[in-house]
Amino acid sequence: MNNIARTIYTLLLLFVISSCDDPAGPVGQAYDRSSMLEFTAKQTIIPLYEDIHEAAKRFDSTLQVFAISQSNENLQKLRDQWRVLAFSWQYVVMFDFGPAQMNDGSLFQNIGTFPVSVDKIESYINVKDTTFKNFDRDSRGIYALEYLIFKDSNTTIQAFVDQPFRVAYAKAISRNIVKRIETVLNQWQGSFSISFIDNDGAQAGSSISDLYNSFVYQYEIMKNYNLGLPMGKRAGQTTSESMKVEGYYSCYSTSLLFAKYEAIRNLWFGYARLSLLSSLSAKGFKDYLYTVENGPRLITDTEEQWNRIGTVLQTIDTNLPLQHMISTKDPRLEQLYLEMTKHTRFIKSEMSSLLGISITFSSSDGD
Repeated sequence: MNNIARTIYTLLLLFVISSCDDPAGPVGQAYDRSSMLEFTAKQTIIPLYEDIHEAAKRFDSTLQVFAISQSNENLQKLRDQWRVLAFSWQYVVMFDFGPAQMNDGSLFQNIGTFPVSVDKIESYINVKDTTFKNFDRDSRGIYALEYLIFKDSNTTIQAFVDQPFRVAYAKAISRNIVKRIETVLNQWQGSFSISFIDNDGAQAGSSISDLYNSFVYQYEIMKNYNLGLPMGKRAGQTTSESMKVEGYYSCYSTSLLFAKYEAIRNLWFGYARLSLLSSLSAKGFKDYLYTVENGPRLITDTEEQWNRIGTVLQTIDTNLPLQHMISTKDPRLEQLYLEMTKHTRFIKSEMSSLLGISITFSSSDGD
């Protein structure tokens, strides 16, 4: 065998060995994406939409009771049900695609916008407008309800008594939330889940792309708006604006941040219902990364950074409202924001590259 032939033979042999070592190739072509999508749809997305649907209906029925009898006891029951609704929301907000994309905006935009505009809410109440035929999404949704029932413990009931249309406005918001969630759930329980599972490519518009982009987008919402905006970290801000946290009026801002972090993290791990208590085998992005070149290294880096963020969170009391920590310039928030910012590299830049999934939403981070 001459030298040229020997060289070609050696290169071919190395190629075959390399192919055997990494059968998935650079974009995880051997990974069973359909199986991951089926697991995610049936064991996570649908059950969690069922949970928030029940939470929204319970809030709505409790609101009907409060509308008849505006007592302190009924107000407290209403607030308790709102808390369940708000926490349930943290676990479905990453699934803001498919049926959640509606003609007038997404489910997230229409029921999850924060901070709300007090001026707009009060204006629509004053003119008795519950049509919601506008783009003032900061005047309705879960956090508009929060403002109406939590804004002032001493005057909330009296405000409803003095201005009866406040009840009508709250009821209209509540019904709108139930209706929108019900619409999304019905489609997931119907034919959409089948098309979601079947659409198992990795290109833009595929189910994996939608799931991944929504995951990254909500991570950035958590970093930039749950934390960065109220801390004064966004472009153009000259000072902190602690009133812009999610859950400002209820003072659940810290615990809502914790819940959102847990939900986003557990989606990456692929836990059913986004819960560590699930006994089902996890099928998520971590599982997917094992099948691509350099995936195991990125898994290690990503898990280490999740743990760094978790370590900072463990030092924070969930009963201490985020707005209070911002006002007192608590250094733990600076560390938390720093660690969350570092994590963008792993779950956005590197993960997108290794899995061959393009980022399809605009980002002002420059990451």
